[in-house]
Amino acid sequence: MSVIIDILRATWALLREASPYMLAGFFLAGIVKALLPTGAVVRFLGKPNLASVLKAAAVGVPLPLCSCGVIPMAAALRREGASKGAVSSFVISTPESGVDSVAATYALMDLPMTIARPIVAFATAVLAGLAEIVWGREKTAPVPEPETSGCGCGEEGEAAAEEAPRASLGRRLGGGVRYAFGEMFEDMAIYLLIGFALAGVLAALIPPAFVAERLASPSLQILALVVLGAPIYVCATAATPIAAVLVAKGISPGAALAFLLAGPATNAASLAVLSKYLGRRSVAIYLATIVACAIGAGLALNAVYDGLGLEAAAAAGAGEEEAGFDLFGTVAAAAFLLLCLNGLRLKLKNRGEEEDT
Repeated sequence: MSVIIDILRATWALLREASPYMLAGFFLAGIVKALLPTGAVVRFLGKPNLASVLKAAAVGVPLPLCSCGVIPMAAALRREGASKGAVSSFVISTPESGVDSVAATYALMDLPMTIARPIVAFATAVLAGLAEIVWGREKTAPVPEPETSGCGCGEEGEAAAEEAPRASLGRRLGGGVRYAFGEMFEDMAIYLLIGFALAGVLAALIPPAFVAERLASPSLQILALVVLGAPIYVCATAATPIAAVLVAKGISPGAALAFLLAGPATNAASLAVLSKYLGRRSVAIYLATIVACAIGAGLALNAVYDGLGLEAAAAAGAGEEEAGFDLFGTVAAAAFLLLCLNGLRLKLKNRGEEEDT
């Protein structure tokens, strides 16, 4: 029983620390959704050149879509004539970053990591797009109609890819906020809850510096977390508390960054569907670029920390009683949990309606 209490305390401490920033991030995600309609994103991209790759990467960085939800948008981009390079760039930058995950990074980790995460996501997306242009094989044949990727959040991405009539600014902002605190939580609630629960388990049960003692080499830490993150599904925001706890337990900041890059952008379900739209050769280029960039970025970030004499910081010593009572954090954490529960309710409700029809 004491172990369960320790885990609950650790999870709650993480939620209190992260929830205010995450709620702000979700709100900003809704504003981005309102002001940057996905139909415009489709029209914004075009020929297989550096300009389209740069635009795709830049547009994808702030967008609040996970690696599964972005797949139907990738199909929409291809149907509208976007190049494979632009699509690959967009599909990497979108799930690796986002205003919500950047906010969570700032809440749970330090400023260098917060800055590095979107920059490296952008650079990885650009390199993947360029690699596709150089080594890929552009095809003009029709691509399959969009389909879900099997993780349960593709439906939202497909709906987002459709063009909607232009509404007034007020209506779009209201719709964006409803999207952020409704549909986004419907898609992500289960992963957010699992991510925080796993982070709580790690924080409560793993002794300080345990990981560093068992896997002392920072380079091996990077490789291990890339191998761990690549095949599993973990959205960018839910991966953040896990990475923060690992840093608190002794993992190098570079290894944490590698996990934050490899995990959200790759998972078996999305890769299988993506191969249908871009082809196996393009997916191989996509995956190889992500892995190489995650390893390279991890090594570079460790070198930056070492060169500047910085110590990686993570607000994830969760569960420590001396943290005291934080009314604002407690209210935000309670609101965050209620939104997650509402998201699960909406997911079950919609699934039941689909089964009835």
